[in-house]
Amino acid sequence: MKKINLFFATISIVLLASCSSNEGDINTLQNIDNAEASQLKSYTLKRNADGSYYMDFDVAKNTQIDTYKNADNSNEVVLSEGNQVTVSRQGTQFTLDNNLLKVNILEAKNGKKSYISIEDDGINKSGRGVTEFLYDYSITKNIDGTFTLDFEVNNNVTTDFVYDDESETYEIHLESGKTKNKRFSRTLNVSTNKILKIDFVNHKYSGRSNKVSMSKKPILVVGSLGDSPSIY
Repeated sequence: MKKINLFFATISIVLLASCSSNEGDINTLQNIDNAEASQLKSYTLKRNADGSYYMDFDVAKNTQIDTYKNADNSNEVVLSEGNQVTVSRQGTQFTLDNNLLKVNILEAKNGKKSYISIEDDGINKSGRGVTEFLYDYSITKNIDGTFTLDFEVNNNVTTDFVYDDESETYEIHLESGKTKNKRFSRTLNVSTNKILKIDFVNHKYSGRSNKVSMSKKPILVVGSLGDSPSIY
């Protein structure tokens, strides 16, 4: 009798493990199915050396992209059906306004809304990239719902990755130091509130006062505004 109970217990464990694995696979497939049903498959936002930003969109077939400037200087990107559009990759350039950039994305067919906002200082006075420590970076929205952060630091800059559970923020800490690695790539998951937060934290050491000051630039926030009824 004990052997029979052990047999059924073993079967139960296997079934539970199988169900858990299947649930993970189903969630991944659902994310991919949703992406395939969207007009927007993915995008990459990259900071240029001149302080401007370039956004590259990968969209569904016959998708037209129109960009507008709102009264609050935010940028509105509308994806709609366009029968004459044959290319799937399209790009738009944006500039900071008072050290801020906000891009709202609307998929007119299904009413999906998302946004990305950036706080940045524009052109770095040292001429060595985004900041004294950060040379360049880009953020990519992947088809499975994750994001990929790619960035390069200047010479003699150390990098430390931290996740702040309280604020649900990914932090990249940069400071002077010897290191061999300059290029980094990380795949990031969106938090439970469907918002992705990324802070580049710059640590500057003052020899006179023996103090370290911290500043957060650039700051990135990516989120979803939910769905609304189709406007087309």
